[in-house]
Amino acid sequence: MKTLAAAFCALTIAMLSASALSQQGATEGPEFRVEIHPGERGPSYTITNLSGKSASALVLEVSSSAQPARKVNKVWDSILESHRPLEPGAGLSRPVYELAFSPVPDRIRVIAAVWTDGETFGERAVVNSILNKRVLRAGEYEDAAGILQQGVDQNWTRDQYEQAFRDKPDNGAVYTVRTALSATQQTARTPEEFTQVMRTMLTTFRKLSNQLRQVKPL
Repeated sequence: MKTLAAAFCALTIAMLSASALSQQGATEGPEFRVEIHPGERGPSYTITNLSGKSASALVLEVSSSAQPARKVNKVWDSILESHRPLEPGAGLSRPVYELAFSPVPDRIRVIAAVWTDGETFGERAVVNSILNKRVLRAGEYEDAAGILQQGVDQNWTRDQYEQAFRDKPDNGAVYTVRTALSATQQTARTPEEFTQVMRTMLTTFRKLSNQLRQVKPL
């Protein structure tokens, strides 16, 4: 569904003229500025951090003047996307089609954020759309880390790891483990090298989980 929605949005963008897109202006806010730019491959948007703090996650309110009553919130999270936080004065540019919004939006606002120090701004319900997703992902990393820890402690073989993860839900953490297990058939030539890969993945999952939970109470 996500792929189809993105493809549909990209098709809609391609049908719009560059002159119409050039009329889209900037959306100003107290902490961030969002600008929409036309382009040969479709419009893009740039978020500029006007604050003095680094942002690790944002909630974007997306809308179009063609349907002003319709608004959709989209979450960008640097931790979940393996991206650097948005530093003060820095900009983040992304293609508009990734928002999977139709008609093409001409208004994008940052309505909530989580700073790297754990503080937040925005309405509680909107901030929770970041925090709830983080709690879910942190739990997934912790569950996978628990299995990896058992495997490292007991010096499991690849077959034992594959068996342990065989019936697990195909979330991001589990997918990462399965991909690594497949790749190490070629890259880890000795049991010691294989175990080191598992140890590294365990450390990474624990670090990600800690980062996702480092948010101060609202």
